[in-house]
Amino acid sequence: MLREGPPTIDHGSSQVERFLAANRYKLILSLVIVEALFVAVGALSFWIAIVVAGCLLVLYLLFRRELSGTSRELAWIVAASQALGVLVFVLVLVTAALVVVAVVVLAIVVLASLLAERR
Repeated sequence: MLREGPPTIDHGSSQVERFLAANRYKLILSLVIVEALFVAVGALSFWIAIVVAGCLLVLYLLFRRELSGTSRELAWIVAASQALGVLVFVLVLVTAALVVVAVVVLAIVVLASLLAERR
């Protein structure tokens, strides 16, 4: 069992780096929500958001070892928010497609039922 206690402080880390590390999940969710709102109101195209997220993820994967300290923490937060944002957008697309398929299947069942009733 893990013991709850005060967080450890890494020697050599800055106050900003510790803040980012302590609040990384809140920051990720905030960035995802802001980006989703931009896409929802039309200020940002859905496909442009996907392309930008892909580019940022590739850049993070290529250069993450060269970053240190605050820049690494900030890059991790941005990359994670973009990955989560893409996941949310893809889940929305898949859900919309499943709803369309369900409506089409329901329409076919109702049409078949109406045609069978007529005989």
